[in-house]
Amino acid sequence: MKEVLSENNVKYLYVDICESVGKLKLFLNIRDTAQAMEVVRREHRAGIPCMVIDDEVILIEGPEHMKRIIEEYELKA
Repeated sequence: MKEVLSENNVKYLYVDICESVGKLKLFLNIRDTAQAMEVVRREHRAGIPCMVIDDEVILIEGPEHMKRIIEEYELKA
């Protein structure tokens, strides 16, 4: 998904949840509490990749979905 963001000149902060326990805990808190992640929890999935835009959690379902999100939220720089 980073490629799609970069190709569309979207500024973003990439968080590698494997980098530290703190970053992993932050992601797990989002995954375990966000309404958008309900299906992920129910199906015992990881919930990766996801984005947080203005406190809204969005589960990304592939490159085409990412492109629609970029357009919908007008994320191009």
